[in-house]
Amino acid sequence: MGLGVTFGCELIAGLAIGWLLDKWLDTEHLFLIIGTILGLLVGTLGFFKSAMKANRAAAKRARTLSGSDP
Repeated sequence: MGLGVTFGCELIAGLAIGWLLDKWLDTEHLFLIIGTILGLLVGTLGFFKSAMKANRAAAKRARTLSGSDP
């Protein structure tokens, strides 16, 4: 659940920053689109990074339980 919440917050943050920049610079959704894409990229990279970290921790735990960890 934590990964999904983090992903959603990063997406919303990118969207909000893009929307604020559009309002401030009086542009037509340019920064909204850029912010959304960047939010998706950052969210996806963060998701995979956290998933890989959790996977490594689970593998280490499994090795420790099986007795094959030095």
